[in-house]
Amino acid sequence: MTRSAAAAAVRRLERALEATPLDFALHQQLAEAHFQLLQREDREIELDAICREQPAAFTSQLHLAALFEGREHWHEAVAGFTRAIRTAQLRGFWFDEGSTPPWIRDLVLHAMDVAHHGRIELFHQVLEPMIARYGKDELGRVSRALAMYLDLEPVVRSDPRQQPSFLYIPGLPEAPVFPREALPFADWYEAQTEAIAAEMRAVRDGDGVQPFHYDVPEGERGKLTAGGAWDAYFFFLDGERVDGHHAACPATSKVLAGLPLDRVREHGPEVCFSIMRPGAHILPHRGVTNARAVLHLGLEIPDGCALNLVDVRPLDWQPGKCFAFDDTYQHEAWNRSDTTRTILLADIWNPYLRAAEREAIAELVGVIGDFNRDAAPAPLTR
Repeated sequence: MTRSAAAAAVRRLERALEATPLDFALHQQLAEAHFQLLQREDREIELDAICREQPAAFTSQLHLAALFEGREHWHEAVAGFTRAIRTAQLRGFWFDEGSTPPWIRDLVLHAMDVAHHGRIELFHQVLEPMIARYGKDELGRVSRALAMYLDLEPVVRSDPRQQPSFLYIPGLPEAPVFPREALPFADWYEAQTEAIAAEMRAVRDGDGVQPFHYDVPEGERGKLTAGGAWDAYFFFLDGERVDGHHAACPATSKVLAGLPLDRVREHGPEVCFSIMRPGAHILPHRGVTNARAVLHLGLEIPDGCALNLVDVRPLDWQPGKCFAFDDTYQHEAWNRSDTTRTILLADIWNPYLRAAEREAIAELVGVIGDFNRDAAPAPLTR
């Protein structure tokens, strides 16, 4: 079989298996086609092209990752093995002997071992130079957070009501709502309310406003909000600065530059005029990490509006007043009035984190995000 014929056979069989994934004969034929392709000098080029064309081709992904490992391309191998495993398991394969063809079982087990240990090593490498610089004690909480994230030690929360969906930093003082003294900028921040509110009124109903959950299909937003709309005018979105909105609101932009925003590459902060239309109810939900706090500054607050920290207490917004809370506690919000409620919402660092911890968390979360993007499984299409 020529190289082009072997590659064509792999392409054809991978496509066929997407349609009939339980066809044992097709899996056997794919194994033979891979065997033939892997004898060729340009096997890596062909497999890479196949995986780009057919992102669900998890067996081809597995072989490509093994080639990366053979060339000591460590990151590509770890991410590739992880992506292949996740893609296969999303489709019901490679959970046990019964779901793993015998001719590929040893390679799958090897891939799982490399993916597990490689991921641990990759993330530990992020912290090692920072620990050398700042010391183990200074970054002890971050090291424990990583160990919990990697399931190397159990997640033990000081307050069981606190349930971040991504990263828990242990050892921080419990603070569903942060005390005023933990926010040394609060008086200065509140003094800027008039200028911020004036700019808010100029843009609140303009073209720059979009649904807060802009990235969620419209048909699924009912799981997140009810009643009226929850809109936003973003200044930062997933850590990216929205330059046009800063230019339109220069006073607000200048104020934001003076806040301890949680700057994490491609993740944070999220900063916006948060606009709840009449009747809006933001349903109970939780945030991703207690490394951050969510800062609210009241701008236009009608009666009948509140933020409720479930099993903690409700909080009332007030014009010109700010507060910060830990959004890993379950919380909801509502506007039961007939006018719009608007605040300035900003993600800031948890005020109890030290500077070295902020630096380490920002770098670590950025690398975790990079890896998860590179190792993301192909989604199901049916």
